[in-house]
Amino acid sequence: MAKDRVTELALLNWVNTFPLETKVGSIGELSDGTVFSRMLKDINSDYVVQFLEQNTGPSKWISNKKSLEAVYKSLLRYIGDKCPNLDSVAFESKVDLNAIARQDDLQETVKLLTIFLMAAVEGPKNRDYIYLITTKLSTSAQEEIKKIILHAKSLAHQNTKQVAGSATPEIDPILALEEKHAALYMEYENLRKKHADFMTRFERLTISHDDLIQHNNNTDTKLKSLQESKDGDHANFIKKQMERIQELEEIIASQEQELEADRILKEKQTRELSSLRPLTTRLTQYQDELKELKDENLNLVKKANKVEHYLKKLENHTSLQRENTELREKIDLLEENQKDYDKVFEENSRYRKTAIEYSSRFQEQELHIVEISSQKNALKQEVQFLNYRISELNERQQHDEKFINDLQEQLRISSGQLCSESLTTGKRGLSLEEELEQVEDTPNIALENSRLKAEIKSLQSSNANSEVAQLNIDLLESERARKKLEERYKELFEKHITVQQQLDALLKTSQVEKTESLATTRKMYIETSQELTTTKAKLIQILSESSVRDRETLEKNQAVAALLSNGLLTLNDKISVINDHIKFLEEQALQNQHSEIQINESKNQHLEEKDNIVHEKLSDKVKSTNEIIIRNLSRENALLTTAWYDLTNRIQSNHIVLQRRQDVPKSWLNKQRQIVNPLGRR
Repeated sequence: MAKDRVTELALLNWVNTFPLETKVGSIGELSDGTVFSRMLKDINSDYVVQFLEQNTGPSKWISNKKSLEAVYKSLLRYIGDKCPNLDSVAFESKVDLNAIARQDDLQETVKLLTIFLMAAVEGPKNRDYIYLITTKLSTSAQEEIKKIILHAKSLAHQNTKQVAGSATPEIDPILALEEKHAALYMEYENLRKKHADFMTRFERLTISHDDLIQHNNNTDTKLKSLQESKDGDHANFIKKQMERIQELEEIIASQEQELEADRILKEKQTRELSSLRPLTTRLTQYQDELKELKDENLNLVKKANKVEHYLKKLENHTSLQRENTELREKIDLLEENQKDYDKVFEENSRYRKTAIEYSSRFQEQELHIVEISSQKNALKQEVQFLNYRISELNERQQHDEKFINDLQEQLRISSGQLCSESLTTGKRGLSLEEELEQVEDTPNIALENSRLKAEIKSLQSSNANSEVAQLNIDLLESERARKKLEERYKELFEKHITVQQQLDALLKTSQVEKTESLATTRKMYIETSQELTTTKAKLIQILSESSVRDRETLEKNQAVAALLSNGLLTLNDKISVINDHIKFLEEQALQNQHSEIQINESKNQHLEEKDNIVHEKLSDKVKSTNEIIIRNLSRENALLTTAWYDLTNRIQSNHIVLQRRQDVPKSWLNKQRQIVNPLGRR
């Protein structure tokens, strides 16, 4: 019974280590399940029961049972997920929740608490709970909890051995080895955890042991001193105590003196503080005034920076003007180069055109010469044919003449014979039939002869002479034309050679270099024209901005001068006020102590020196800066006006209207085509 009471108290003390709203005093306070729910929440908040039934009526134990069942189920789920080695403890030692809810059974509550204890000790947060057990519980409670844990583990080992003994003997050796390895590994883990627990506990015990030894030594010394005081001489002890009391009284007296001195010093310091408060207020005023002066100085510096910025802008403007003039000069040079290039290009195109015309004419003349030579050959053949025909005709003529001569001779001979025969026939007398036969047989030779002569003459006169004359005329004309063509060909050939030499001299550079130079010059011309337009636009913009800036700078100069004059006046006023304040402070400082007077005088002198230096510096700087700004601005305004008039005159004088010819190619491709295939301008 006493043992049960010890375990009950140990478990209750362990329960009170959890963060509960109220401490648990008895086992009966655990029957409603709220304490168990909070313990489970502290162990792992994922398994906490959210809503528990609360009932104060006669059926209270039913609601308590339901809440206990919910907490117990979530505890078993936690053990199954996080502490698989406690399955035997949780499921073998079944808890009668009905007895806890209705009768507040002690044994069943202890069982449930042991399950909670094992879940906390064997869970992921076991170090925290072991630390709480070793620090917050007494040694007796720690020993009892240790016994409970060991008893639960022994029950778990017995259950595992019984399960292993009840298993079938025919087991695979590999599985048996794996199971043995798992069991050994679990045992190793448990022993490692126990070792860690024991080490932490040992450390805590050593610390508490050292504390106890020290406490024991202190008590022993006190006991010895008391025994000596009782057993020994009371007079010495009383004397010592009296001396100690006297020392304490002396200490108290010295402390009272120090306290009085501190009180006097405090009163003195309060008086000094009351006298220095108006001075501090004035110092704060002076500090504020100094801050204002610094702000004004910063504003003046900003204005000076703005003026410098405008000066830089004006310098940039002048540099832009210089660049513009340089670009203008470059553009003029490029325009002159472009004009020269256009002239050279026109001459080249003319030369090319003349060369093309000469080549075409040469081709035509060559064709004409070929035609004339072919005609000449044909005429030669005709002349040869006609000469051959003339020779044939001459031969025929000679043959005919010979034949005629032969016929004439025959006629002569025949005429003589006829005469003789006619004389004989006349003498004889012929008949009519014989005379007709003779007439028919005798040809009219004279007629035939005359006829043949006429034909020969006609042939000689009409055919041969006309054809030969015509052929001779054609030959003469062809010879004259051939000579003229040869002379013309020689002249054209000489001109072609001279033109070719001129073209070779002009076109010494290669076609690629020409195209590249053309492209580069055109690009330069386009770029310069674009730069001209941009610079013109920039000039117009700069002129407009310069006019606006002139107005703004004049206004700003006036405003800056006014501000500076006002600032000087205000600074003088403030400095006079500060001097008055300083004099007033000096008069008041003379009434105070000598040390305070010296300190205040040094401070005032320092302030006066600073104010004078600041005043002098500011006045000098302001005057010099104002003079420099006004001088620079006036000079810059004069320069801007002269530059503006100069630029307007230049723009008016340099205003050139560019007009594109109709035959000039616009696109890049047409330009390249014109370069490759140059044609004459219309």
